[in-house]
Amino acid sequence: MIHYLKNEDINSKKWDACIHASSPSLLYAYSWYLDLVCDDWDALILDDYSAVMPLPFTKKLGIKLALQPPFCQQLGVFSQEALSADLVNKFLTEIPKEFRWVSLNLNYHNRIESAERAKANYVLDLMPDHQGLVDRYEKSLIRGIKKSERSSCSLLEGIDVASIMDLLEYQNKEKEMGISTRSKEKLERLIQIATQKGVLDSVGMYSPVNHLCSVALILHDKQRLYYLFGASDEMGREYQGMARILNHIIKKYAGQGYTLDFEGSEIPGVATFFQKFGAQNSPYPSYFRQGFGPLNSLLAKKLGH
Repeated sequence: MIHYLKNEDINSKKWDACIHASSPSLLYAYSWYLDLVCDDWDALILDDYSAVMPLPFTKKLGIKLALQPPFCQQLGVFSQEALSADLVNKFLTEIPKEFRWVSLNLNYHNRIESAERAKANYVLDLMPDHQGLVDRYEKSLIRGIKKSERSSCSLLEGIDVASIMDLLEYQNKEKEMGISTRSKEKLERLIQIATQKGVLDSVGMYSPVNHLCSVALILHDKQRLYYLFGASDEMGREYQGMARILNHIIKKYAGQGYTLDFEGSEIPGVATFFQKFGAQNSPYPSYFRQGFGPLNSLLAKKLGH
């Protein structure tokens, strides 16, 4: 039987044990991660945590809106047993009606007919050794990496939080990305906690005058690397900082059984960049439920849906 539990009633140890034993077992779904990125979250739980579904939400005028939190690409249903489309649909029908608006990304194992649409996500199997992976790169990417390596720029790991946030703020303003203050606060806290837990690689490229011009944040768990965030300024883009950093990460983890999850993208130019590494599309579904009648279209516009 599927139960709806408030956050304070969730057994975090049983929850995390279910996520750990699930396939896929995504870092986003652990209780500590959800606590960091969600404004709040409740859950649907099958029996004694044999399968679970987080329900991240925010409140507007006292109304619960189940919305995908930032820095958390996929959630949905996670099960310790084989997961059927029927079970996923049962979870979706059990989302309480008090969630008047539901807009959530499910994970790539949640195949359902009721999904609004499939979203693109590019992943790269890192089972081959580094040279075997480089052999699959597009030639233009290899040229860009070599250009960066010939420059006087250098790579470093373990970038301090302040420098990361400064470069993010610059890129946010320059590209008018619209990242909210609240999301930036969540990211900063996520960097701190993930570093403490030993699940974050922060890699930066520095100019000859010790200026951070590109940075990438890579989360990792038992089987997957997650390209959480990247930022570059003009010099970083000119000297192919992101390509060089990602190649560094690929070299570091090649041949160890990981999958590199590039986290998207729906933006054609970004997707094309990821494909240059030989990444393949592993789509995931989105689920959408409206509950405001004539106001649905207005709210959809406001929420950017």
